[in-house]
Amino acid sequence: MSRVPLPDASEIVEAAPQLFESLAVDDLYAARAMDGLYASLPIELREFAILATARYYDAEYEWHQHVGVAREAGVDPATIRAIGGRNFEKLSEPTRVVVKGVRAQCAGRFTDDHYDALAGHYSTEDIVALSMLVGHYTGVGQFIAAMDLPLESEFVGWLPED
Repeated sequence: MSRVPLPDASEIVEAAPQLFESLAVDDLYAARAMDGLYASLPIELREFAILATARYYDAEYEWHQHVGVAREAGVDPATIRAIGGRNFEKLSEPTRVVVKGVRAQCAGRFTDDHYDALAGHYSTEDIVALSMLVGHYTGVGQFIAAMDLPLESEFVGWLPED
């Protein structure tokens, strides 16, 4: 049984027809529409969730790309290093429950306990968007690995300097 109410697909189409029209028109618009799915999440939350996903899979490309974005978004460098070093006890409680939830989802072991811990800090909408974000970046990381895309510059490392 679903942990969250499932939306009526016709209501989604009615409320945001541009998402579906743009998907048929141009890949650029499709990318913008997909980004909009996560726009409700605070950028700091998005970025440390992306970093947690990248670190779970040891996805250097994603990690490398998002360390700078996370810094610009205001993610504390200590949080970045804690995720990179897998020192989760150093994280604040809200950040720690996100990282634990991300890791559980990546492992295919997300439970009601993870959902409840997240719900103590975030709305249902945020939890849904977060889960979709993790799924998206899991796929992106797998694609990058499958395509063996090289880094454009030297890897920043799992414990990047400020």
